[in-house]
Parts: sequence; structure tokens; C-alpha cells
Amino acid sequence: MTLKNKSQIWLGLMLLSVLLLLDVMFTRSLISSAHLADRERMERNLSRTHLALRGEVRMLDAIAGNWAYSDKTWDFMMGANPDYPETYLNRAVLTEIGVSSLIFIDNDAHVVFSRDFSAPDDESSPESEIRAISDSYGAKLLHELPEDGMSGIVMREDEPLLFAVKRIHRSNKSGTGAGALIATMPLSAKKIQNISNNINFNFAVDPVTKKEKEQDLPNLRISDERDSSYIKGSALIRDYANAPAFWISGISPNIDIRSAERRLQILFLALAAAAVLLILLFGIFIKKQITNRIRKLGAEIEAAAGSIDGAHGITVDAKHDEITALQQTANDAIAFSSFKRAERNRSRDIEMSVCKRFSEAGRRLCIGTLEDTATALWRKDDRTSRQAILRGAREARDFAAYLGLEDEDIGNVYLGSLFAKTGMLALPFSLRTKKTGLSPEEDREYKKYPIQTKDFMTKVELLRPAAQAAYGCNENWDGTGFPQRISGNAIPAGARICAVAEEWNELTRPWPGRILPDAESVERSLRAMAGNRLDPDMVEKFIDYLKSKDSK
Repeated sequence: MTLKNKSQIWLGLMLLSVLLLLDVMFTRSLISSAHLADRERMERNLSRTHLALRGEVRMLDAIAGNWAYSDKTWDFMMGANPDYPETYLNRAVLTEIGVSSLIFIDNDAHVVFSRDFSAPDDESSPESEIRAISDSYGAKLLHELPEDGMSGIVMREDEPLLFAVKRIHRSNKSGTGAGALIATMPLSAKKIQNISNNINFNFAVDPVTKKEKEQDLPNLRISDERDSSYIKGSALIRDYANAPAFWISGISPNIDIRSAERRLQILFLALAAAAVLLILLFGIFIKKQITNRIRKLGAEIEAAAGSIDGAHGITVDAKHDEITALQQTANDAIAFSSFKRAERNRSRDIEMSVCKRFSEAGRRLCIGTLEDTATALWRKDDRTSRQAILRGAREARDFAAYLGLEDEDIGNVYLGSLFAKTGMLALPFSLRTKKTGLSPEEDREYKKYPIQTKDFMTKVELLRPAAQAAYGCNENWDGTGFPQRISGNAIPAGARICAVAEEWNELTRPWPGRILPDAESVERSLRAMAGNRLDPDMVEKFIDYLKSKDSK
């Protein structure tokens, strides 16, 4: 099989695979978009229904307020207008707007007057509605009623009941209240149909069951059955006390996307036909352009590899694939190149080995020089002697390595601990070697030595990155240290490592006549300093480090 045929086959497979993948992706996207649109439409309809119910409650609240804040209503409640109900309570009007009952209660919570305005086919009575409100809100309804009244929804058995309660006042709201007015409106089948017609969405009301009341109910439930031709949804309605009352449920047909799917399939069939044509054109292009260039390239590679007879063309193997000869020629060139590369690698390994030896020797020389520089001026009888400084610095370095710090950070911790007390050399000899307590002036002078240390280290380029560790190793975790009096994590990590190693060094450093403490005493002493002198977390890690070192 020739390269041209192979290229056509692979190009065809790739194009058809891409088209198939795009077909699947676009179809799934179309289905997902339609499903999402169905969900959004259902959510919107349920939200509109909920808003419509809230609008009905606000309308009932306004109706109740219209009668409650009336001089004639107040006079009636005070016994001055006995003909009030017959004259001003128009049954036809109230029935038309859906009010089922008006109930007047005096200040002692006794019913003064009640009347049923519901339609003849509605099963409603003022008594049942008062009982529903009382059962929901208790006997203290009138006493706990806000000044502006309240309104909302209660459940009368399995039927939602809209209600509004208003205090009865004069129209100017002067004087004492004369009781309360209750207006009710059941969410009957007729009312549901009227709301459905207004918002162009049919819904039903399903009371919340006792089992559902024990659960944490979602505010919205929408079915996710993509293969169904309908989508169902429910929205939870809560009563005035914010307890689950009932569901408003609706069903609507899904968007029909079959015609769009057919058009999409036709489009991809047309694209597949165009892909086939493209493959045929690509074969012609390969034959005229690519094959000849590959033959020429093979001859050039063969000549570059030292072929004697470069006039011969590419030898085609049994597979009749021109690329086979090019591969063989390239393999010969690669073998020669590999031989030369191996020779270069051997030479480079020798160079690297020599460089590594020189580097290690240079590093040891540099470290030794720095150690000598940091300890050269300390006397053997000083408390801060050469061996003590080296011992503390090496322990700080090993602890930093145990914590997993980078090599550069470990080196900075080591140099910071090594040069931390260099600034003390700038102090008067008598102050540096004084064995008794320091006076306030001497203490202030003594606490300046970290500044001298930092100034010295920042002037030396090799020591400059470690200056912060040396400068902050006398800072205490609780902020009582010096020279900056910083605390907590504001102290650089390198300085906190140096501080722990320094305290350990002081606890365990041998000198003539000293009885060294055991490991448990050292741990207790370190933990006693945790939280004041030392970082508590760093102390625990240092103790773990000591134990791991002892176990080796």
C-alpha cells in the first residue's frame, strides 16, 4: 500500500470520526438545550403561579384593610351602627372577587358577626375558617396580632385557605382598636381555574403529607425524564408560619426537536459527502506534490550518509511503500549519529566527574573557611566558643534537612546559625563576658548585637540571604524577644529553626563540671519554652527529629 493510499485512508477515518463526534455532540447539545428550556419554562410557570398566589393574598389583605379602617365598621363594633352588615357588605361583590367569609371579633376574642360569602357550590363556613386559623396560630391570635395585621395561607384540613387579619380602627386610625376583622378566601377549584386562566398555566394543589412534613423538603421539584414527552414540576408553598403547606404541581409538553434533529442529520450527511470529496482531492495533491518530495529527500539523506551511488532512486520494499526506503536510510544516519553521541557522552561524563570533584572540594573549602571566619575570634573559655557555635549550627542544619527544606534554604539556616552571634564581637569585652546580671543600660546595649550581625552579613554577598535567619533568632514566639519584638509566624522560619537548635545546644552542651540532662529532661525543658520563647509546632517537630536521630 502506497503512502498516498495510507494518507487517504487515515485522513478519511479522521474526518469521518470528527464528523461523527460533532454529530453526537451537537445532537446531545440540542437535546440538552431543549431539556434545559423545558425545565426553565416549568420553573418560570411555577414561579408565576407562586407570585399569583402571593398577589391573591395581597389583594385579600387590601380588601380586609378597606373594611377594617372604616368609621362605619368601628361604629358597628362599638354598637352604634347595627344595620352595617346589611347596608355595606355587598354579597354579590364579595362572592365575585372570591371572598368566602368576613368575621368580626371584639377585643375579648368573641365573634361579634360573621357571614359566608362563598359561592353555593363551595363548601365553606366561617366556623371552619376560624377554626383553621385558630388551630394554626393559637388562641393568642388577637393579642399577638401586629399593628398592621397579618395575612397568609393556612390549611383547612386538605384545602389551602388564604386569610387576612386586620385590627379595626377609625379611618384616621385614632382611638383604641375595636377588635379585629378576618377575611378568608379558600383556594377552591374555581379559584385555581381563574388563576390558571390568568397566567396561561394549568396547575393543581397537592397538600403536603405528614411524612413529607418530617423531611427537609426542596422548594422546587422537576422531573428529569428526558425520554418523556411531558415535563412535571412542583413548587412548595409554605403557610404564614413558614411550615410546608402544599405543592402547586403542573405538567406541560416538552419541546418537539425531531424536525431539528432531522435537519441536523441532513447537514452532517452533506458534510460527510464534502469530506469524501476532500479526501479524493487530497490524494491528487499527495501524488503530485508529497511523493516526489519524499523521493528527493530520501536521495539527499542517502547522499549525506555517504552513499556511493546516489543516482539510484528509493528502493521500494515488498509493501510497495516509498517511506520504507526513507526509514532505512534514516536509520543508518541515526545509527551513525548515535555512535558519535555516545562518544560525546563518554567525554562529557569524564568532564562532569572532574568538575564534581573540584566542586565538592571547593564547597568543603568554602564551608571550612566560613566556619573559621565565624568562630576565629571566639576564645575557648567563652560560653560562645567555636565548638558550641559549630555544634548548634550543624544541629540547625540537620533539623532543616529533616523538615524537608530546599538545599538553598538549608544552607541559609546553617549560615544564619553560624554567624548569629557575630554581632556580639562589636560589644565591649566586659559586657560580652559579664557573668552577673546586666543593668538596664547594659541590657539595651547587649540587645543591639543582632543589628550588628545583620549589618555585617548583608555586606557579604555570600551571607546576605542568611541574614534574616541570624537577625531573628533572638525573637520570641510571644513577642518578648529582641531586637524587633515580633511574634508568631511573623518571625522567619529559618530564625525559628535556629532558635530551637540554639536552646537545645544550651541545654545539652557539655562543659567542665556540668551534669548533662537526659533526653526526657531536654524534651520537658523545650516544651516549657513552647509558646513563649519557641514556636510550639517547631518544638514538637524538633523532638520528633531528636527521636528519629536516636533511633538510627
